[in-house]
Amino acid sequence: MTSESRSGKNGDDLPPCRLLFRSKEGIEVFSVQSNRDRQSYAEPKNERQFLLKGETSFQEFLPNGSAIFVHRPSIGIVKVDLSNSSDRNENENNNTPFFYNTSKVQIMDVSPKGNFLLTWERNSNESENNLKVFNTKTGKCAISFRKKNINRSSWPYLQWTHDEKFAFLLTTNEIRIYDGKFPDLNESRYIDKVCVPGVVSMSLSSSAGDAGGSNLFVAFIAKDKNKPSRASLYEYPLATTPQSTYPIICSKSLFQAEEMTVNWSPRGDVALISLQSSVDNTGESYYGSSSLYLMSKQKTNGDAITVPLPQDGPVLDVGWSPNAEKPPCFAVIAGRIPPMASLHNAQDGKPTFLFGNRHQNTVSWAPHGRFLNLAGFGNLAGGMTFWDKHKGKQIPPANPVIASCTIGYGWSDDSRLFAVSTTSPRMNVSNGVHVYRYNGDKVNTVPWNNDNYLPNRLLQATFIPASPKIVYPDRPQSPSLKDLGTGPDAATSVAKPAGRYIPPSARKHAGRGGSGSLADRIRVEKEGKMLGAQKISTIKNRNVVGITGKVVVGLASSDPKEGKSKSALRRQKQQQKKKEEEARKELEVKMASELKAQEMAKPVDAAKRAKKINKILRQIDELKEKDPSILNEDQINKVATEQDLRNELSELKL
Repeated sequence: MTSESRSGKNGDDLPPCRLLFRSKEGIEVFSVQSNRDRQSYAEPKNERQFLLKGETSFQEFLPNGSAIFVHRPSIGIVKVDLSNSSDRNENENNNTPFFYNTSKVQIMDVSPKGNFLLTWERNSNESENNLKVFNTKTGKCAISFRKKNINRSSWPYLQWTHDEKFAFLLTTNEIRIYDGKFPDLNESRYIDKVCVPGVVSMSLSSSAGDAGGSNLFVAFIAKDKNKPSRASLYEYPLATTPQSTYPIICSKSLFQAEEMTVNWSPRGDVALISLQSSVDNTGESYYGSSSLYLMSKQKTNGDAITVPLPQDGPVLDVGWSPNAEKPPCFAVIAGRIPPMASLHNAQDGKPTFLFGNRHQNTVSWAPHGRFLNLAGFGNLAGGMTFWDKHKGKQIPPANPVIASCTIGYGWSDDSRLFAVSTTSPRMNVSNGVHVYRYNGDKVNTVPWNNDNYLPNRLLQATFIPASPKIVYPDRPQSPSLKDLGTGPDAATSVAKPAGRYIPPSARKHAGRGGSGSLADRIRVEKEGKMLGAQKISTIKNRNVVGITGKVVVGLASSDPKEGKSKSALRRQKQQQKKKEEEARKELEVKMASELKAQEMAKPVDAAKRAKKINKILRQIDELKEKDPSILNEDQINKVATEQDLRNELSELKL
């Protein structure tokens, strides 16, 4: 640990985190202070200070945060120094690209240690290579390849190991391995290859898999004729086998899978595989289906572990806790609306904690792995909940946390701040950036003016990666929750509001859901069936969807739908529809009863109500004078309500 990292126990002496804004006017950098006691900003100046002025398309940071590569249309990729952003030199005339002939580049990626930049451009010239690798120190092209078309879900096509010792190139039916340094500019021969017929995408571990220096990667093979799609785990290199012979360590086949998403554990030894398909054969989801599996070198049975999910439905998002020093675990949001968020261990994938049902689709871990943000961004309303993973509790904010219209988001490197942004062209109104503390409190005083980005001026807002020399300490919650005004005594002085007149026959329905309206009561009833945050014991684990105990080789998958015939699935669907129809009819009857009660519960004019009651009482008196044997059922029932009506009339006090 460096002297800089030891300079303050609470990180007070460390430099503040920085946010980079890329707008239609240019690039700006702002420092944000996470310590609320030291936070003090002057009013944002009307005159803005730019590191780079002019139009830009996209960007990529160096991993150490010392520079950013920015693509400028008609110019190319320029390099902007961030090592001393306090010395703001305007670069509006910076029209010299750092990488030659890069104006047509459409996508780029930086290697793990920041020594190389990978770019791709659409090129009509068949003789020219359009997948290029540039040296980030010299700006020269180190090597290039030909790639006619790309699939963004398979990008990047060239991936480096964590130490940049090897570079893996995805080609037709094989993965070629190069010396990651590309020492000879005139030599483009690969040093090894792994034959994977039908491979369409791959994912290389971003950190060392074990002390032996081997690297793990996952290849995805699309379905072909009668062969199902398959995700396979490989290891490179293998000292015990000849070159070009690399057996599959672990695999998973799924007929309907069309796309693979891989999330690697922070240690790089476990891969969390999500296989998605656009069609759900069970007919339960319009948006297709997805499944989640664990693959690792330690599993010797050759098959992936199905991750048991607490709720059936699509997998919306997953995320590993980034702290490699703690036992590995990951969070999952899955299920139909409202989905369930859960925490799982990396050994067998079983859930250990339920965060509860909410309108959420985004998992975001703070860099230290202590705090977790679960949010509903995109097409959801923007609700956010903040959690302390170490305590297994939600951090109660002072106010409800809603970040509507959020497009971009991310944590600061010190794990104390969470920034959300509304950007163009995805959202062409209300552009701006807002910052929240780890407990959900909004930072109201910031060193920028969001009015500068209205209505559609902001393109991107991102925390700049901190230098490796700066190590922020892992700090617990501070101040304590009771100081935030959210404790049990925070609202003891609130007076109870005066009630309204409700007829006796409808009083039993009041007080169940806020205002007592039908919509409120239905909402409360639905939410009553939703699970809240809770730990999962070993006994409770038996009732979680997909958990079957030990994994036995040769047995069917723990997924109750997988392996069933189409007719069995059809019968299951029909039974489910029958149950839903019965539940619907029951709900309709209940709603009709509730609607009648609601009508009776509406506030009424006392004089009008008394007049109506007197009219009914006169009708009852006339009925009582008749022979009881000639009265019909409705008339008999009306006579029976006489005492209730007289009691209600006396309560009106008219």
